[in-house]
Amino acid sequence: MDTPDHTHVTPKKKKNPFFLFVLPIILIVGALAFAGIASKLKSKPEKQEVKEILPVVEVTIAESETLRLNVLAEGNVQARTETNLFAEVSGSIQKISPAFFAGGFFKKGDILIEIDSTDYEANLATAKSRMAEAQVVYEQELAQSEQAKEDWIAMDKGEPNNLVLRKPQLTRANAQIDAAAAAVRIAERDLERTRIKAPYDGRVREKFVDLGQSVNARSSSLAIIYSVDIAEIRLPLSVNEIGFLELPEEYRDDNASKPKPSVSIQTKYAGKTYSWDGIIDRTEGTIDPRTRLTYVVAQVQNPYAKNSKDTTAPPLKVGMFVQAEILGKEISNAFKLPIQALRSGGRVLTIDDSKQVNIRNVTIIKENIDSVIVSGGIEEGDRVCLTPLEYIVDGMKVAIEGEESEADAETPNNNEA
Repeated sequence: MDTPDHTHVTPKKKKNPFFLFVLPIILIVGALAFAGIASKLKSKPEKQEVKEILPVVEVTIAESETLRLNVLAEGNVQARTETNLFAEVSGSIQKISPAFFAGGFFKKGDILIEIDSTDYEANLATAKSRMAEAQVVYEQELAQSEQAKEDWIAMDKGEPNNLVLRKPQLTRANAQIDAAAAAVRIAERDLERTRIKAPYDGRVREKFVDLGQSVNARSSSLAIIYSVDIAEIRLPLSVNEIGFLELPEEYRDDNASKPKPSVSIQTKYAGKTYSWDGIIDRTEGTIDPRTRLTYVVAQVQNPYAKNSKDTTAPPLKVGMFVQAEILGKEISNAFKLPIQALRSGGRVLTIDDSKQVNIRNVTIIKENIDSVIVSGGIEEGDRVCLTPLEYIVDGMKVAIEGEESEADAETPNNNEA
């Protein structure tokens, strides 16, 4: 028998057509309308012109002029003459000059040291006595010679020979006189050497003896002295620098006078710079094989006198380190530029009216620490670039420091009313 089905089936709800079809259409249309309105309300972006970024360079104006190719050098002040005084006789020091101390000035002929002269006075007296004896012997021999000649003639024995006339004895007596006279001169010289005299106007650098000290002939050093009439400075120059100067070169068997360039000597002393005028007196005869440098010698007259240019200046002392500027040759139509203007390969960069770079080859005449002297390749009034550029192309455009660029000049000022 069939069992009845008691299962309850719920009837399905029908979906609303509004939500299925109408609402999505309304949303889409609304979104499109909103997008259209927003698009119309949005401001259009301004068009900006792309500016060219140019390297900014510093320039200097080339000005031709007549220049002196002065040369700079450095050296130490030296005395022209320096002497190590030695005792030439032995004895004890009895007297010294008040100027005999380190730094003391003296004049030529001044007695610096006196050595005990008693023994040398006695030696001179003995030498003079022996000379007198030799003269007596000679006079006796001369008288005997004349008497022998008269006796020989009286005996009528013919022409007398040298032995008869005692000529050998006369010769010996005359030689004894010469020897005695030489002994007197030596004794006088030794006596004179007991007084040590200054050989020139000078100054004591260092003394080694004092009053009462005993010294030995030719072995005891008394002092080191130097002249004060002229100071000298040895200045090293390269071969290239020599070409800028007119030096007093010396040739064998050449007595012609040579030009001597002027030189300015400068040094800093106690925080102030002083200068002296001098000349280049000579060149030394060799070139140093290690450094390939040659030396010239500058001279300054009366270095310990008052400086006529500055009475407050100190003396130009021996041992001072100084800088020298030597007057060189004169050259015309040359350009002196800052050292930054020089590029590799002996070139400079000029900027034309269109602000384009032009690469110019120049002739380098002289290169200093902070400047360079050139000729050729550039002209009067050229703008020369000083700024280092990583890449350089002939004709490239640049902007000049301190000048308004063309792009800036063409751009309107938006701040103007």
